[in-house]
Amino acid sequence: MKDEKGMSRARRLWIFISAYGIVFAFLSWFHEAILAGDAILWKGPLALLIGFVLYWFFVDKV
Repeated sequence: MKDEKGMSRARRLWIFISAYGIVFAFLSWFHEAILAGDAILWKGPLALLIGFVLYWFFVDKV
């Protein structure tokens, strides 16, 4: 099933998961570089939030 922009739901889900993965990888690197301190506890939720923002900005441009 396609929406009005011609992008399937599966593709939108894949883009969201990719955005989450990119941000999670960046935050993991950031933590390994010992720049984040105790932010390891917030890595997952923060990656989800920032990933959603990236998805929202870029989903129609892909």
